[in-house]
Amino acid sequence: MTTDIDNRAAVDEDSIERIGWLCDRAFGAGEATVTATRDVNLGRGAFSLVLQAQLAWADRDRASAGPPSVVAKLPVPGPNGRAAIESGAYQREAIAYRDVLSTDPIGSPRIHVVDEPGDGTCSLLMEDLSDHRSVDQLAGLTAGDALVVAKALSRFHRRWADSDRLAPLPVRRNTISLLPAGGLAAGLTALETSWSDAVDAGAMRQFVALVDARSGLADRADVAPQTLCHGDPRADNLVFDPAGRVVLFDWQQMAVQFGEADLAWLAATSLDVATRRSVEAEMVAAHGGSFERYRLGLALPGLAVLLLAQRHLSTVRTKRLVALSLERISTALADHDVAALG
Repeated sequence: MTTDIDNRAAVDEDSIERIGWLCDRAFGAGEATVTATRDVNLGRGAFSLVLQAQLAWADRDRASAGPPSVVAKLPVPGPNGRAAIESGAYQREAIAYRDVLSTDPIGSPRIHVVDEPGDGTCSLLMEDLSDHRSVDQLAGLTAGDALVVAKALSRFHRRWADSDRLAPLPVRRNTISLLPAGGLAAGLTALETSWSDAVDAGAMRQFVALVDARSGLADRADVAPQTLCHGDPRADNLVFDPAGRVVLFDWQQMAVQFGEADLAWLAATSLDVATRRSVEAEMVAAHGGSFERYRLGLALPGLAVLLLAQRHLSTVRTKRLVALSLERISTALADHDVAALG
């Protein structure tokens, strides 16, 4: 593998070599040369380094058929990478692309290589979706886009509902029950010490009440109809193809739970407050789910954001996103009195 990288200062040498090795595995040794790389994660996720790689092809015929670029998703070092390994996030994504998505009725990137070295990490070489339409999560999805995603999730959830393939899948189940009590308590402390500008007294009461109600909420989630869920369907984890169909990526949080949890996650994280209030009932209707279970599903982003608030956040955008998520989620919790469900 040879490289002629135009931005070595921006991408470390180990990552460049890793992309070349993945290309050799995907296309054959020496067939594709990485000529440029670019960070396309830009603070959108904490667990992975996501790099676009431009390719030059050794064979002219192959050049006309092979992709001009690919995206490599690599594990990160440090505390965020360790958290991803300990939580099984990398392995869940490997399972998704290796065993689940190739036959399921939901848009996802084409995968060239899934590499699992046996250390709890996973590296992916996948289709470059930069020509698809993306939506900045800070701006939020429109009501129309939210309905497109709700309908796509409905097709996926219906395919997996009561499937005999659910039982052997080695993924999380009833995520509410798995969120650590100590971590949630530490999250409440983090809100007071690190996020006081984003969390007022009313919002703090919502998060405290939600943590207190976690056990009862988990019990209700345990008896809800189960299916396979994306687990993190937010605007930064999806794009729309030229035909307007949604393509979902970042399957690290895949879980077996009630389908309305995906809808609630999308609405609470990726719609501004006014848009969510105007379209959430229509989203649930388009999905064919239960509004009561949608309310219950809001507990998941409400609790999970307490863990996110404790992570190392390296970019200004990520910090803005967490602050905005705290505002959006706490408002949704209050609108639907979610803690009272527990």
